[in-house]
Amino acid sequence: MTTVAFLGLGRMGRPMAASLLRTKHDVVVWNRTRSTAEAFVAEHGGKAADTVAEAVRDAEMVVTMVADDAAVLQVYLGERGVLAELPDRALAIDMSTISPATVSTVHRALSERGIGFVDAPVSGSVAAATAATLTIMAGGEAEDVQRARPLLLDLGSPVIALGPSGAGSNMKLAVNAVLHSLNGAVSEALVFAERAGIDRSLAYRVFLESAIAAPFVHYRQESFERPAEAPVAFRLELAAKDLRLAIAAGESAGAQLPQARANLAVLTTAMEDGFKDHDETALAEHFRRKSAAGSP
Repeated sequence: MTTVAFLGLGRMGRPMAASLLRTKHDVVVWNRTRSTAEAFVAEHGGKAADTVAEAVRDAEMVVTMVADDAAVLQVYLGERGVLAELPDRALAIDMSTISPATVSTVHRALSERGIGFVDAPVSGSVAAATAATLTIMAGGEAEDVQRARPLLLDLGSPVIALGPSGAGSNMKLAVNAVLHSLNGAVSEALVFAERAGIDRSLAYRVFLESAIAAPFVHYRQESFERPAEAPVAFRLELAAKDLRLAIAAGESAGAQLPQARANLAVLTTAMEDGFKDHDETALAEHFRRKSAAGSP
């Protein structure tokens, strides 16, 4: 059993922290909104901390799953953050989708304290964040990744060691560039089929039984077929953030991402159309609105 501070109880963080409790770790949770942490503890167990400092003070490992680069920097480097309070020789694991530049900043700061750091973002179903559905992409010093592996395997499988610090972040952005491209392709093709007179559910059934039936197409079926009923799993605004990060990381690596740029332009138009806080699959609704209005 490992003493773990889990910071960030969003749509991915909650089920992941619950997985650690199910696998008998001693878990202290923190969330920016205290009531979210209290509700989690009431349902799953563990302890809730009022501050990051309190959460990490006695931790052997800290896992962070927060929204963006600014949140990661605040949690790690802010006043009374992880850096100030985490015990020496502890291990920090960030599983957020952030830029390699932010990974480098945090890694360097923690290394100066003798604290190991692994960037280990995940890919898989938000609705079913369990060890069976999440692939973990790990970057960091080989000994740190090896030390993190037992805990990571309680969160997902496989755990793929990709290389030095930042490799996990770069790989996650590459994966998400494909994912958001697939979301755009399914959205526009589904609306095309509907406009051609094909029932939406029948069209989606063909998607599920055809060459395009990636896992994403399966676990997003409800959102695409019944957008008014499905919960928001991944906000369209966050998809745009991912693509901006991917484009910037690609430029730094000397790679061109024309498809990502095209997809970002479409998402930007959808946000301007009022879909910023909708699920990213609402891109299909944006296309329906444009089709009904006769827009190009």
